[in-house]
Order: sequence, then structure tokens, then C-alpha cells
Amino acid sequence: MLNVGLIGLGKMGKYHLNLYSDIRDVKLMGICDANAEVVNELASKVGVNGYTNYKEMFPYVDAITIAAPTRFHYEIAKECLLAGKHLLVEKPITTNYDQAKELFDIALSKNLVLHIGHVERFNGAVQEIRKITENPRFVESKRVAQFNPNFKADSIVLDLMIHDIDIILNLVNSPVKSIQAMGSKVYTELADFASVNIAFENNTVANLFVSRMSQIKERYMTVCEQDALYKLDFTTQDINIYRQGQTQQTISDKELRYKNEFIQERLFVYKENPLKSEIMHFINCVTGKTKRTVTVEHDLASLNVALKTDELLRNGTFGSIDL
Repeated sequence: MLNVGLIGLGKMGKYHLNLYSDIRDVKLMGICDANAEVVNELASKVGVNGYTNYKEMFPYVDAITIAAPTRFHYEIAKECLLAGKHLLVEKPITTNYDQAKELFDIALSKNLVLHIGHVERFNGAVQEIRKITENPRFVESKRVAQFNPNFKADSIVLDLMIHDIDIILNLVNSPVKSIQAMGSKVYTELADFASVNIAFENNTVANLFVSRMSQIKERYMTVCEQDALYKLDFTTQDINIYRQGQTQQTISDKELRYKNEFIQERLFVYKENPLKSEIMHFINCVTGKTKRTVTVEHDLASLNVALKTDELLRNGTFGSIDL
């Protein structure tokens, strides 16, 4: 039985808390938050010990999930690692590349598991598209939703676009050559929408669009290869495949008509709760049942691209950088 603890009881922390009861061979030993009222309420509800000082949990736990605000991740994660605790840290692990590398170095030196909580990696459709793509030439992603004042201080890159950056870098599997970013402020002092182009060394190009000023919520990605197009819906976890597309023109006396034909396939996707799958993968890595699916080098590369993109948007409405 693996004894675990949870630090941070905000929106994501509560998601983690709700899932622990469904995970076998794991015992939640304590929860922690700076808000004593929230701690007491939830600790009483789920029947575990509550803390406002996370260090008091150390004697009772082997592994910890950190779902505190990002600005506290580095300090908390470093203390936990030095205390010998395996860690699952919600994305982004930090907002500083050198700090993130330091945390991974500490984990390696102490033979500890340190995972970043990229929950979309465990979306069933993402798992499948990684199996079927061979040589992506162009990737396009769109992740938009209505404005939520609760997240007005958050970067749309580090909060939203980082998911797509992580997935695309894993699909393309080639070093990033350059980044172009355009965005603008609407509701907040940060960019509220952004369009980003990423060029890779193998000449693949990705276009990513993210917005928190849409009136509808959409989350999808298309991957174009030479003979196929894959469209992935993150919300429904569906994948549609399009092949042998043809366009025909018909000219009459009064108008020009177009007819588009293609072969469409719908791929079966096993749909599981992505967050539960993520926690299970972390637990299985800690207990030695499996190995991490993504390397530390990839984790750091994804963070670096996200931080560079965020920096470009913070410095103006348009920017580009060569890596």
C-alpha cells in the first residue's frame, strides 16, 4: 500500500482528491492547503488528516501530489524531494527553466519519480493518435473557451496552450527551430488570445490558437500527413481519419459548384478519465510496475517552448525567436 498526500485544494486539487478513493493500493494519508477552513471541511468529509503546513505530512507519506498555485511549485517541490518524496506536480512545474531542471536533477540524484501533470497526455484520443501518426507535416490546434475571471492572472500559454505544445512536440519528435507568436489583451493585462507558429528542424510546421474570449468551448487538433488527415476532439476523445480527398468543380450557366469527396474512418478510442489514468501511471512508476512514457528531456523541452512563447507575448503583440 502506497501512502500519498495532496498539497493544494483548489479546483485541480479537488479533482485529484475525488479520484483517490477509486485508485487501488493507494491510501490518502493527508491533505494540505493554506486555507485552514477548506482543509478542515474536506478532511472531515473524506476522513483524512488535514494540514496547513505540508512538512507535517512527510513522516506519513511516500508520494505527494502538488496542486498548489504555480508560483509555489518550486519551493514546495524542492522541500518534498529533499525529504525523499515521489512527486506528481501539476503543470507547469515552474515558470523558470533552470528551476525545473534543478528539480529533475534532485529527483534523479535521489532515485525519485517526478512527473509533471500534463493530463491531456492521458486523453484516450491522444494516446491513440501517437500510435497511428508516422510523419506529421502540419499540425493545427485550437483550444478556446469563454472568459473566466478566476483565471485572469494566468498566462494562456502556461495554462492552456502548454497542453498542445507538449502533445505536438511529442508527435513531431524533432527539435524546434523557431517560434512566432501574436496575441492581444482584451479582458486582462496579459494576452487573452494568441496565434503561435512553431517550425521544426524537419520542416514540420505547427499552428496553435488559444483564446479565453470565445463564446463557445472548443478543443481539437488536426494532424496532416502526406496521405491522411487526423482530427482529434479532446472533449469527446474521438478521432476521425480522412483519406483520398478529391474536389470536383461543376460549372453551370449561373454558378460554380464544388463537390468534396473523401473516405472517412472513425477510430475506436478507449475512453477513460484522463486524470485518473495520469495518477495511475504516476503510482505505477513509483511502485515499479511501469516506466515513464515521456522522458525528462521532453518535459523540459515542452516547458522551454512554452516559456519562450509566453515571453514573446508578454513583450508585445508580435514576436519571433530562433532556438
